[in-house]
Amino acid sequence: FPVTICTPNNGVHYHRIHLPLSKMPGVYVLFTDFINDEVLQRGFDVVLCNRFVHGCSYQQMEEYRKKYDFRLIVDIDDYWILDPWHILQGSYPTTEIVNYMMIADVVTVTHDRLAMAVKPYNENVEILPNALPYGDGQFGALKVSIEESGVDIPKDSLRVLYAGGVTHEKDLNIIANPWKRIASDKVLKDKLSFVLAGYDDSNPKVATIWHRMISNYLCGFKLNGYVRQPLPPDRYMAFYAEADICIAPLVESRFNSMKSNLKTLEAAAFKLPILVSNVYPYIESGGIKIESQSDWFRYLKLLSKSKEAREDYGNFNFEYSRNYHNFESINTKRKHIYERK
Repeated sequence: FPVTICTPNNGVHYHRIHLPLSKMPGVYVLFTDFINDEVLQRGFDVVLCNRFVHGCSYQQMEEYRKKYDFRLIVDIDDYWILDPWHILQGSYPTTEIVNYMMIADVVTVTHDRLAMAVKPYNENVEILPNALPYGDGQFGALKVSIEESGVDIPKDSLRVLYAGGVTHEKDLNIIANPWKRIASDKVLKDKLSFVLAGYDDSNPKVATIWHRMISNYLCGFKLNGYVRQPLPPDRYMAFYAEADICIAPLVESRFNSMKSNLKTLEAAAFKLPILVSNVYPYIESGGIKIESQSDWFRYLKLLSKSKEAREDYGNFNFEYSRNYHNFESINTKRKHIYERK
């Protein structure tokens, strides 16, 4: 019953539209990356999009709705006002996102903080937290050993993973000093290897930022480690299959506080411990909350020494994520929202 507008290889669209709708029983869904009369003439009950539809102004969408009598549901997974240092600052379609929110019949969001930000524009807000179908497909894959991954690092290394995009340079700067301490601690330095996933050098400007991020993450290449290039959304969990410990440093800001705790949910798929900055959205997660610079070093040292600690924190992250971000129950709520008249 819904026509969903999502873009192939877009991570947000994968998690907020494609994955949940593809696993929703009893519905007919058309996934498309555009909308026009030919699509809408088929008589869909719902048009669902994330933020807005490229190539379709909000005025055009209103005309389509009057003509074809569907409900417009707009999903908002992030804040529409960027931090001043964000790479997309000045080119982000903030106005169009707000206009789509205002005309929507329902706006769905990831948590209550984002819901409160949306309400001045639209009172009809529903919370649908991010969730992953644990045990299914790439979320139930087997762990990959160092030998199987074919990388040149010590065979008994514990792999510390950071998975993210080029917009996270400022976040990675948080761990620069703790990583210097690791580089000066021979035992810890020899035990850990650092994996940076998401590297993309296709754009020269972006490549320059990535090279700085790699250098920072490997402490001027004093630490063992390697990089992984991006994978399509339906295969990206291969990064986590290679990890033993995950990290998610995050600068405290209003924009960042509106993100979801997806990184902790991803780590939970492999029952991995994850160190997170003790700021929203990670305050509400199964991650190990890091309060100070020294905590990064202290907890990595603990996890490197104790398999039991890694298992305990990993299991806690899994149980928390499964309980508070249960895919089946959230998707049932999603279906009820879409079916509502």
